Amino acid sequence: MADQATVEFSEHFIAARPPSGADAEYIAVFQATQHLLSLLINHAGMVETENAQQPFMEPAKSKNRVYAMWDFVGRTMGILLNNVRSYSNPGRSQDEAWRDAVGRSQLADMLLQDESRGDSMHRMTWGSGFDARFPFGDEIKQASTAVVNAIA
Repeated sequence: MADQATVEFSEHFIAARPPSGADAEYIAVFQATQHLLSLLINHAGMVETENAQQPFMEPAKSKNRVYAMWDFVGRTMGILLNNVRSYSNPGRSQDEAWRDAVGRSQLADMLLQDESRGDSMHRMTWGSGFDARFPFGDEIKQASTAVVNAIA
């Protein structure tokens, strides 16, 4: 995995099928999150800066808002893949993971809709190294809202 390009790592998440037995809300959030992740990995903030082609787990070549949200949404997708919420196997750990994924999705939407709020957080982390050149655009913002709207 360490030598795998970031885009290849993302494609694994994007190509994954919802686990069998998952409930309808989980599947809707899972698929909407996949779509959002696909838009983020293919955004100019990932492609033009070579962030998408660098080895996974290396620091970003361009520390920009798109990279930060790709990372955050990708980690949320990892939570969804590894903690299936199902009709047949409800459990405390699945409920905790689900609440975490829901909270992360809501936070991601807030930061995607209000880029200045997210930029403030990124500047605190990266200081003068923050690259503010890449706005998200309407398609990504709509996809993020679709994730939140999939949550019952």
